[in-house]
Amino acid sequence: MHVIDGGQVARHALFAVVAGVAGAAASVVLCVCVGLAWEAYRACWQLVFALPVLGVLSLLLYRAWRLPLDMTTRKVVGLIRDDHEVSPWLAPGILIGTCLSILGGASVGKEAGALHMGASLGDLVARPFKLRPVHRADAGQPMTGYAAATGMAAAFAALFFAPLGSCMFVLELSRFKRSVTKHLLSILLACFVAFGLASAVGIGDVIPKVALPALSWPVVGGCVVIGVACAIGGTLFVKAIDALQRVTARRSRDYYLWVAAGGLLIAGLTLAFGWQPLAGTGGLLLAEALAGEAGTWDFALKALVTALALGLWFKGGEIMPTFTIGALLGASCTVMTGGDAGWSAAVGLVAFFAAMSRCPLAAILLGCEIFGWAGAPLFIVAVAVSFPFGRDVGMYGRGATSAVYRLGRMAALRARDPERAAVVGAAVDAADRAITETHARQTGEASAAPAPGDRRAVAAALAQDVERAHRLLGEIEAELERRHDSST
Repeated sequence: MHVIDGGQVARHALFAVVAGVAGAAASVVLCVCVGLAWEAYRACWQLVFALPVLGVLSLLLYRAWRLPLDMTTRKVVGLIRDDHEVSPWLAPGILIGTCLSILGGASVGKEAGALHMGASLGDLVARPFKLRPVHRADAGQPMTGYAAATGMAAAFAALFFAPLGSCMFVLELSRFKRSVTKHLLSILLACFVAFGLASAVGIGDVIPKVALPALSWPVVGGCVVIGVACAIGGTLFVKAIDALQRVTARRSRDYYLWVAAGGLLIAGLTLAFGWQPLAGTGGLLLAEALAGEAGTWDFALKALVTALALGLWFKGGEIMPTFTIGALLGASCTVMTGGDAGWSAAVGLVAFFAAMSRCPLAAILLGCEIFGWAGAPLFIVAVAVSFPFGRDVGMYGRGATSAVYRLGRMAALRARDPERAAVVGAAVDAADRAITETHARQTGEASAAPAPGDRRAVAAALAQDVERAHRLLGEIEAELERRHDSST
């Protein structure tokens, strides 16, 4: 019996080409639409006073298309990890929602919009292909998460002209999910197809190049300082957004109220302090940072308005604002390092993204593809500092390293004691499910979560979780006693 299913290889290759074309098209459409919205805001910044209405309108669109009002990139990544379908309506929803947010001057990006659109389109275009695993030994394994990941990688590759970093990004986001990693070649094919089409059209996020220095001890020292600063800044940035979303969801799941209040707050701050340049994706600020013209505290202001926009449920992305914040922070570190602001900004961009996303390999590859492979030693040093010193839970949940560490320990235990490994594995899986369900109820992310005032329902649900945990512990103890008795 052949190990590889030749028919499925052909199907996956054709699907990768179609997904690449769809991802490139989504990226181009997103760039054009967001560009028009941004130019309208720049021509009339007073549109910021319409931001509360625009935010509510985006939520109404989500409601009309039966999309969760609290849909975030973390939730989309969760759907991929769990092999759940991604609604085809998410693509137009995030496209229009991002445009409305930027039209009103919210500090959001379009890159997460590309991720959402890519995941939605990848899931949609895969349906006619009836994909199954290429390896016959994996027969029956769901392909939904892999299809969405392929579309996501393709759209991201087209947006940043970075096929390798985009492919690694979805691998790390999926925690090296088996169905994703085993079909790496088709994901790469989709990324290069999207990259080629986007390059031919010439529409995407073109980040300016900078002069990168040769590796030396002063340069290494500067990268270390930037890495530490980005670890602290990335952690605080993610915690601020997470805290706002948690607090608002616990207080009231009336997202219309929060987005309207957030719009009024952002409009008031913009009017009071003249923060019009902080709106949008931050591309202009990023160019200034790479040119060495950024202000010392611009990173903190951009982080503040971005955290407010995303934490108060405006639709849009976090990646380009994150790039901008990291670059501004890296450039600001020259006060301590005395290095050149341009390459310091590039290193800060990569290090901050690694700390925020918990995807270090993707951050390094993206940095190399954007700024040139000569910067690889600088980016590796900075990420080697910012990643381990950052918080273990980032914008998209725990990073791939947590999964790799867990898999390594389980592999070692399985080699020493297979029976005990099976018991521990079942316990960990059950605990993960209980934690996920409880977290969803507490933050309002579960579609079937109880109403805000229904404390009895919440108490009953938590009691079920506690009972499940006790039952699980009892099963583990019984298994250990059985093994002890049999050995004696």
